[in-house]
Amino acid sequence: MDADDLAAICKTQVTTKPKEIILKMKSSLKKLIALVGMTVLAVSSLSAQDSGALVEALVKKGVLTDQEGEEIRADLTKEYATTSAGKLNVSSHITQLKLYGDGRLRYEYVGQEGQANGVSNNHNWRARYRIRVGADYVFTDNFKAGFELESATDNDSANQSFGNGFGKSSINVGLIYLQYKPWDFVTLTGGKMKNPFYTTDLVWDADINPEGAAEVFSWDINDQFTIGVTAAQFNYTENTDSASLTGNSGKMQDSWIYAGQLPMTYKFSKDVKATLAPGFYSTTGNNASTVITGSPSSTGTFSAMNLNVITAPGDVSFKVFNQKAKFYWDLAYNASGESRVHQTYGIVNQNNGLEDSIAWLVGLQLGDNKKKGDWLVGVDFRQTGLGAVDPNLADSDFGNGNLNQQGVKIRTGYNFTDFLQGNITYFNTWNYKENIATAGQAPNNVGGLNGVNATSRLQLDVVWKF
Repeated sequence: MDADDLAAICKTQVTTKPKEIILKMKSSLKKLIALVGMTVLAVSSLSAQDSGALVEALVKKGVLTDQEGEEIRADLTKEYATTSAGKLNVSSHITQLKLYGDGRLRYEYVGQEGQANGVSNNHNWRARYRIRVGADYVFTDNFKAGFELESATDNDSANQSFGNGFGKSSINVGLIYLQYKPWDFVTLTGGKMKNPFYTTDLVWDADINPEGAAEVFSWDINDQFTIGVTAAQFNYTENTDSASLTGNSGKMQDSWIYAGQLPMTYKFSKDVKATLAPGFYSTTGNNASTVITGSPSSTGTFSAMNLNVITAPGDVSFKVFNQKAKFYWDLAYNASGESRVHQTYGIVNQNNGLEDSIAWLVGLQLGDNKKKGDWLVGVDFRQTGLGAVDPNLADSDFGNGNLNQQGVKIRTGYNFTDFLQGNITYFNTWNYKENIATAGQAPNNVGGLNGVNATSRLQLDVVWKF
């Protein structure tokens, strides 16, 4: 209420009845109180949504009329547009910005029993933590970009262990990508990206973000059937041109992974859907560089060779007693499996069977973890032949990252709030074949990849999102 309002009220005293004067003063006073309240809230950086909700509450309580509420909303909008208080300034070419992150505390037991020619027995409890923060940007002209920072440097884990004299962990780049969508059915991505393939951790660890380029095409044939094509060219290891390798013209070759997939989804009804995604990946070149993993790895001179893997993951999702459920599977066959066992790993006169070139899993999941009160239970059984998949890419927790393993993975989770979740995961595996002999000569010694007789792992997690 300003000087003009007061003058108008005084003027009405001559021509207006006392009751009308009181009503006008009451209305002006209510507006003054509401405006003062809104001003305080604006100074306190209250969002426009919260301010609007408060105005609506005052209207419902009868403190303000509908017209007064509309006037105050207009004043707040005008004020918000002329001040930087409570705003995040972004460039005009950014149409949407999403900030996200999560933290995790883990208490974990890891145990294993070594084979005769393998690693020693080990049983250990440890506390670990992980943090990830990132941002997704939506630009004009059909572009999108994002980045993510995380603890640790392993390609398959962002975990850091407690107990290092209260030392600090480093923050590393986990994602950095640029995406272009020229048409609704085409998505082109370059950089360090989230895995574009439909897969399970039998072949690709969920924590691995590959680097290179990917092209995703998707078409809705009708309301029930969707088909797509996914292709990728991943730069696996970069080798110096001056490095030597006998039998390769005196130079090392960079290692690339070329992959393709044909994902298909069919909706039988509102609650029943099936997905099948046959594909392949092939690794070229020779890898002499160390691949940093959180588990045993293959980093010899020929470790990127003899990998021509055909995959066939899929699932059928449905509902059980109004709860989401999913039956899922995966199959991987390395067409060069025998050569990988003999030439890459140097294992002689053994493992000539087809089973050493195959990895597979089947599993069942009930429930989902999205919001407060949600729960999930899942179990799968899998078997991994020694030459079936790349140990530097497959799940680092199952079998403690070793090949030649079979066993179960059991997991459960519960959402205490929309942002706080508790998880329990248990792995139990045993060797597929016992005491596999190796040539024992560098660089082909398979070493820790087939060195365990049995493993067990228990993970107790608390995860919060922000």
